[in-house]
Amino acid sequence: MALEGTLRDFGIAEILQLIGTQQKTGILFVDGTGDTEEVQIWFRGGRVIRVETALRDKRDPLGAMLVAAMVVTREQLQSAQAVQKKTLQPVGDLLIEQGAITSELHQEFIDLQTRETLYQLFLWKQGKYRFESKPPAFAKPNVTPISSESLLMEGVRMLDEWPLIRQRISDDRVVFKTLKTIEESETEAEALERILDDAFSEFIDPSLPPDGGVARGKKATGAASNLTRNDRKVFGLIDGRRHAGQLIDLSRLGEFEACKALVHLIDEGYIAPVKDVVARPDAEAGSIRKKVDWPRLVGRVALNVAVLAALGFAVAALPLSREEIVESGRQLAYDYLTRARTNRLQVVAAALEVYRVEQGQYPENLDALTQAGLVSQEVLEMPDGEPVEYMTIGIDYDLR
Repeated sequence: MALEGTLRDFGIAEILQLIGTQQKTGILFVDGTGDTEEVQIWFRGGRVIRVETALRDKRDPLGAMLVAAMVVTREQLQSAQAVQKKTLQPVGDLLIEQGAITSELHQEFIDLQTRETLYQLFLWKQGKYRFESKPPAFAKPNVTPISSESLLMEGVRMLDEWPLIRQRISDDRVVFKTLKTIEESETEAEALERILDDAFSEFIDPSLPPDGGVARGKKATGAASNLTRNDRKVFGLIDGRRHAGQLIDLSRLGEFEACKALVHLIDEGYIAPVKDVVARPDAEAGSIRKKVDWPRLVGRVALNVAVLAALGFAVAALPLSREEIVESGRQLAYDYLTRARTNRLQVVAAALEVYRVEQGQYPENLDALTQAGLVSQEVLEMPDGEPVEYMTIGIDYDLR
């Protein structure tokens, strides 16, 4: 079967549907654009049996997932990676040999990594694909076989629900706190009873009481029978310090299912976001919860002044006119003020995101940020004397 083209013309959903319907065996190559990776998917009879990713930056995604989920320590992973350089064995197999993980746990993370990779393909809008119809060249699958139909259904469901979930959990640095406990621990028998009760609710005799019996009485009391297993798993990980990214990693549910559980817990009143937002290690503006570090800022200004003075002496020794020297000084000052303004705007933008998470919308004016204790008034006063221009319509804003 000759199948080749671009994702813009033929999306991943249509490709999977075709392969699954015809129960094809072969390899599907999907190559994204820019910094995205090439994904190779092996099929046997229309079922996914192996997925490999050619990463641009040579990362070890499986090892990173194991460390993030606190299954292995960073030292254990580094030890396995050191052996891998000599033996070329997979890191997962080495961790099993070291006794750091079991083969069952290793398979669980392989399956999770595979599904996360495949679901990301549904979000790709650009790239190329090519299907080669040929038998696999390996002895056994490295993942639990996945039918194209189930993968397609889950991918379409994710595409439908993900935009709404991402509006609610828009930043993986948001920290959550619990508002109440889950008092009821639903047994399997109770869960089956609730599912059957919901499925046949339309056939209930209208002469019965509105609660419909014992099972409906439980739900009416506000018990936690409406929470799914994923909801309970994520709830058990919330401690008021872990941010959303950590909850995703520790839950082992994948990004979509974990975020969906967080949204459901918020809607049911079990959790709420707190003010603290964990700063990214590479954030240029630093933590938005801190006031401006004026001693450090003054030190930087003094350093800049010294550099400018040295540059002035150097320029004076050059055969330049007075006008050229003045123009050079003006350009240097302009560049400095531009950088300072950009850094402060980044801090204000981060504070706006925290305010939106807490209040559900962006503030009408920037004074609300200082009143909420997110930034100090000094941050809103730009070094060039120009005011910050801010405008919002509740769901978006313009800042310059």
